[in-house]
Amino acid sequence: MKNSADESWMLYGATGYTGTLIAEEAVRRGHRPILAGRNAEKLKTLGERLGLAWRAFPLEDKATLFKAVASVDLVLHAAGPFAETCEPMMDACLAGKSHYLDISNEIPVLQAAQARHHIAEENGVSIIPGVGFGTVASNCLGRHVCEQLAEPVSLEIVLSPYVAQRSAGAAKSTLDTIAHGGYVRRDGALMSTPFGSGAKHIRIENGKHNALPVPSGDLEAAYMATGIADITVFMVSPLHPLIACLALPLVQKLLAWETFRQQLARRIDARPTVTAANPADGNHRSWLWAQAADRYGNVFAAKLETGEGYEFTASASVLAVERVLGQCFSGTMTPVKAFGTDFVLQVEGVRGYNTCLGF
Repeated sequence: MKNSADESWMLYGATGYTGTLIAEEAVRRGHRPILAGRNAEKLKTLGERLGLAWRAFPLEDKATLFKAVASVDLVLHAAGPFAETCEPMMDACLAGKSHYLDISNEIPVLQAAQARHHIAEENGVSIIPGVGFGTVASNCLGRHVCEQLAEPVSLEIVLSPYVAQRSAGAAKSTLDTIAHGGYVRRDGALMSTPFGSGAKHIRIENGKHNALPVPSGDLEAAYMATGIADITVFMVSPLHPLIACLALPLVQKLLAWETFRQQLARRIDARPTVTAANPADGNHRSWLWAQAADRYGNVFAAKLETGEGYEFTASASVLAVERVLGQCFSGTMTPVKAFGTDFVLQVEGVRGYNTCLGF
């Protein structure tokens, strides 16, 4: 251990909406992480409220970054947009032989993590991206349905998340994701598609839903976890499929214009906080469905019910920290590869795997 037992890990991005929830959950579970990020004033306020040590430094300050990371056993990275912030932190963790976890759900982050697999193994370092809502829940559910068939060849995942508030980091990551267009996985390779292409109606138990293929990190994480060659990830959408197919490619073109995207990002940073209905009232749940199919037409489908997305992320990410600090992992892996298919069932608010009709 590089540090005292109660300050052996660092939470970078601690003062963001999600980071604060994680810090609070960590304290609730008896941890004393070092809070870190760019804004000293916000870190001081949060640190004093939670009774935690804090350090302020930007990722661009490599000397300070590498020194700070080398002093802890693990970093939980919660500062988005992750496609821009993950690589400096991963490299600092590799140099300092500190484990790296993040709460991203972005394809470039998974790819950056995989590119560092061998050096992580050599250094005895874990790189586990996606220990938040999207990847933990979908990774475990996708692996679960695939395990029910002898030779699965395709996997479809449908997400219907509920979040009480959209964090600024997540919103900016979404802008970047849309700007790069849609993706599906076919014959083991990522295939680029216009954003909105492939939108359709999907009938899932309680009725017909509009579903939009999304280029989320689940496409990469599910492939890493299952080896399935054909994977599509859908998000339940308010848009009729025809409107999505016609309008969203135009939105993609607008967001591909960097000046326009940066203007929107600044507006996101400046907007007031808007909170939806209380996620703890029990009426607002997130749902995921997944189905695997084999070459003979056999299908196995299951669903997973979780609580509010950010509360899930806080619980799952701290559980992941506990697992990594308590066991020996090395190399790049997804949550299900590191912690097993039942890991998601240990997250507060999750209600089991339930078999359902295929869609």
